[in-house]
Formats: sequence, structure tokens, C-alpha cells
Amino acid sequence: MTDHDSRPVPSNAAAPGLLSALASYRTARQELLETMALSGSNRDPLAEVAEHLVLALWGGRLAESRVQANYDLVSADGQFVQVKYLANPLGSWPNEHTVRSISGVDWYALVIYEAFEVTGVLAFPPALAEICTALGKRHPGQSTSLQFTRRNWWAIRDDVETYRRLGMRVWLPPFH
Repeated sequence: MTDHDSRPVPSNAAAPGLLSALASYRTARQELLETMALSGSNRDPLAEVAEHLVLALWGGRLAESRVQANYDLVSADGQFVQVKYLANPLGSWPNEHTVRSISGVDWYALVIYEAFEVTGVLAFPPALAEICTALGKRHPGQSTSLQFTRRNWWAIRDDVETYRRLGMRVWLPPFH
């Protein structure tokens, strides 16, 4: 039996295997969330890790509400930081991300996951035009948005100092 995408649909015989895999995931997830003192969280664990990683790298404090709009943490110097993530496999990137300037928010941090490994953390200032120009972007609204792609990641990763001079903050592994 297949679904509308012609992908195999697991038969009822696969249910025990799925439930066993879910039990393994549940144990690992609980351990991860306990590390962040969030054992009761039902939020996406990649989002939780992204916020806590940016907090560990930047310093400061998490926002009062973990699900509020606009920002996720306040830096040690009082700046508001929105934290998002972009997850892709190691090969091609089926997912891309639009970085946006947010009124009242000082930084837009993007955690890059490749094959569930953090390969970088980027923080963008609200003014994005110079960064878009350096990346050769052609989309509209470049002063307040950046359509972030794999090629952009490679450009920043491979020339960190140029993008730091344009006002970005960039962290690459190993993270200390």
C-alpha cells in the first residue's frame, strides 16, 4: 500500500518496530531535555537546544515565556535576540530559511543543523542590506529580509571575518 506520494506506508506489522523506536527516542529526548532543566517540555527539542546553545554562547537570560512572540533571550548587555534554527541533511538542503528584521529585536540568531549536528550559529543584525549585497542576493526587501540558502551558509562559513565586519556574529565548532 502507498500514499499519494508513492512512498511505502508501513503495514500494521511494522507497528511494534515503530513503537520500539519511539521508546528509544523518548528516552534520549528526556535525557536531552533534563540537561536543559526542561523535562516537561513538549516543544520541538531542536528549538529548545537552539535557544539554550545561543544562550550559552552569548550569555544573558531566556525570555520569561518560552513561547512569546519576537524574542527568545535577552543578552547580558540587554539586547533582544530571536532564535530560530534551520535543519537539513548533510547532502542537499531541501529546507531554506528567511531571516527577518523584527521590530524591537536587536539580533536574529540562526542555528544551523546538518544531519542533527550543529555546524554553526549565525546572528544577524536588523540591517541586512550589506549582508545581502555581500552574498549576491537578488530578492526584494533586502534591508529587512534575507532568503538564506546553503550557498549563503557556505559563503559565511568560509569567510567569517568578512561577515563579522558587516555586523554579524558567527560561531563555528568547536564551541567553547
